[in-house]
Amino acid sequence: MSVILRLKDIKKDYKVSDTFVHALKGINLSFRQNEFVSILGPSGCGKTTMLNIIGGLDRYTSGDLEIKGQSTTKFKSNDWDTYRNHSIGFVFQSYNLIPHLSILGNVELALTIGGVSTKERRKRAKEVLDRVGLAGQYKKKPNQLSGGQMQRVAIARALVNNPEILLADEPTGALDSETSVQIMDLIREISKERLVIMVTHNQDIAEKYSTRIIKLLDGEIIGDNNPPTEEEEKEEIVEETQISKGKKKKSSMSIFTAFSLSFKNLLTKRARTILTSFAGSIGIVGVALVLAISNGFTSYIDGMQKDTLGGYPIAISTVAVDYSALTSAFAGGEGEQKSDTSINVYNSTEMLAKLGNYNFMSGKFLDYIDAYIEADAKKNENDKELSAVQKVLATNMKILTKSGEKIKKIDTSISNNSIAGTTSSLFYEGMSDKNFVLDNYEIVSGKYPENKHEVLLVLDSTNSMSTKMLNDLGISYTMTDGVYNKIEYSDIVGKKTFKLLTNDQYYIPEYNGEEITKFSTISESDYQAKFDQAETLTICGIMRPKEDIVVEMFDSGIMYLPELASDYIENSKQSLIAKTSVQNKKLYEPFVLDISELGSFGMGRHTFETPEQISSFVKSQYNIDMTIEEAVELGLQSVGASSIPTGILLYPKDFDGKESVINLIEDWNKSENGKNNKIVYSDPSEVLTGTLGELINIISYVLIAFAAISLLVSSIMIGIITYVSVVERTKEIGVLRSIGARKKDVARVFNAETFIIGLMAGLIGVLMTLVLCIPINAIIESVSGGLQNIAVLKFTHALILIGISFVLTLIAGLIPARIASKKDPVVALRMG
Repeated sequence: MSVILRLKDIKKDYKVSDTFVHALKGINLSFRQNEFVSILGPSGCGKTTMLNIIGGLDRYTSGDLEIKGQSTTKFKSNDWDTYRNHSIGFVFQSYNLIPHLSILGNVELALTIGGVSTKERRKRAKEVLDRVGLAGQYKKKPNQLSGGQMQRVAIARALVNNPEILLADEPTGALDSETSVQIMDLIREISKERLVIMVTHNQDIAEKYSTRIIKLLDGEIIGDNNPPTEEEEKEEIVEETQISKGKKKKSSMSIFTAFSLSFKNLLTKRARTILTSFAGSIGIVGVALVLAISNGFTSYIDGMQKDTLGGYPIAISTVAVDYSALTSAFAGGEGEQKSDTSINVYNSTEMLAKLGNYNFMSGKFLDYIDAYIEADAKKNENDKELSAVQKVLATNMKILTKSGEKIKKIDTSISNNSIAGTTSSLFYEGMSDKNFVLDNYEIVSGKYPENKHEVLLVLDSTNSMSTKMLNDLGISYTMTDGVYNKIEYSDIVGKKTFKLLTNDQYYIPEYNGEEITKFSTISESDYQAKFDQAETLTICGIMRPKEDIVVEMFDSGIMYLPELASDYIENSKQSLIAKTSVQNKKLYEPFVLDISELGSFGMGRHTFETPEQISSFVKSQYNIDMTIEEAVELGLQSVGASSIPTGILLYPKDFDGKESVINLIEDWNKSENGKNNKIVYSDPSEVLTGTLGELINIISYVLIAFAAISLLVSSIMIGIITYVSVVERTKEIGVLRSIGARKKDVARVFNAETFIIGLMAGLIGVLMTLVLCIPINAIIESVSGGLQNIAVLKFTHALILIGISFVLTLIAGLIPARIASKKDPVVALRMG
């Protein structure tokens, strides 16, 4: 009979403290391909050590173990794993079954590590269980079996991979006599087809069942009753093993198997698993709630900002504040710092040059803006970036109104400082986009103007008008018993009219010979005569804001169409006062530059009598070169004869459109033209909501940081729990290694466990957050007086938090998993 296994001068030493224990002292043995070998000897003689070396669980100190003529001295860890999985079957005294697996799962495990398909391994596992007498009991757990049945499962597990060598370590040591006989009969039957090496201290069993008995004492062989003959030694099987040929797939535990093992183990400890996952979810809940509330407030602010885009456009007004220069302006000079012993001195006029900015809307800039507006107007409706555009022109219309028999002039002067981009006047220009206006306002009586002779009365959200405004507009009202009576819409719409005077009707030239020296205005006594000659404007409708808009775009007063403004300015350009001004390069009506919003810095309204004064002022204060001709055109705003707007209002359609408008202005400022004419815009919606948004973000970051601490602590706790699991599953580690699992496979099992716990913690945390959002939203709505759905957890945030949860727990479990993978399988089996 051929020799399959040979031990050549095998020695094994253990270091204990500062001394070495010689467990095996030069063992030389050969084993036939088919025989039943019993190794006898007292406890501590080296029997189990030799068995573990033969099985590849333990490493010899010196010598050589030859398998089919191949030396193992150069075997790597993976080679030993493959050897155990494909060539060795272990049967242990204490069965070493994995308690959370069924007996079918225990037997299948070796095939799973060997890479056998699910269908094949299920078939082979059932066949071998049937062979050992456990047919039909596949779903039972080890704790539902007797000792003999558990040993049969252990034998089935050892045989399922059809190993060439079966190693049995005291297989009947924990069994009664009757069961021992059954197990030994089964092992003897198995020995007819493969090599069986059994370690036992029971000489009777060895003599009854074995074909060969080897006696061991103090690490040395003292007897062998049936060693191979010289002829058998010569018939040694000498061939490349299946390991070296690569015919057998290397042992490798799949990720699915690792997860299955861990999940089934966690199911056996449901209460601890749930509590651990719940504890791990606390940090997730903290972070998730902060994100949910932060997200809700951010969405609220974004919604508020979106709602205010219509009321607060990107505004370019004549005088604007460059807030980016504010810090340096207060410094009083370049490089100035606060001092504990001295006072910085600044000049308020000089500060205006730093803080204030004059947006000279020259022909080049207007052409630049108009090109963008025209290009946007040609786009498809879905691609447009602007909802509406308004150019605020200084028409300074001369409007007469009649109340009873009294005729008076309405003050229609328009401020050109408007940092917010809106203009305050009783009479003001509306927008050309009727649909945009009616998206935010509703006509409550009459109709929207259809031509330049029709105007709208605009009310505020309270549907009210002050007595002062009514008096200024010449609208009559009455009182009864000291209470103001309501004014019916029908008393105004179609009935109330105004008269529009031209410059030539309003300004009277004074001559010195043939030369005009100045212009004077008509007196109140002339109003009646001019009233009958002037163009009529009729209130055709009444408009007010819709209830759901956040910001009102228009003040209470009279709104007219842009067509009226354009026609009036063109008519004013042809007036005598305008032509004379251009011809003589002279202003006959003072021009006012209103910078009163910078009044806290010592600035206010500036009145200029000559174009030279205008040019000199903008040069000294804003470093803008303005020719006399340009100064004259600007000065003609006072008589409504200038096409230079006092403001341009660009209403973005959405946030992307808003960003495009801002980039458009920034690009101008970076260009050559912008270097000498910087344009400063205002974005009131950003001013209103930006600071609040930043504050919410800062608070959120701080709260998330605090909540993250609990998340970190819970992750460390899960790492500790995983280490406890490693200690509890020490025997399982040894079993896995004995059937061919690699170190990385063992680590994978525990990594899978932390992954599952982390995933559960994340899911529990997200679910708890969603539940907690319900009462939180109810409380916030109650306290705030109607603020709804503030706590809203985004789906992406939920996924990210779940991911963070299992990543953190996975990291926390890396050390325990590594400890598990480094465990000596021999020690693990013994300690387990």
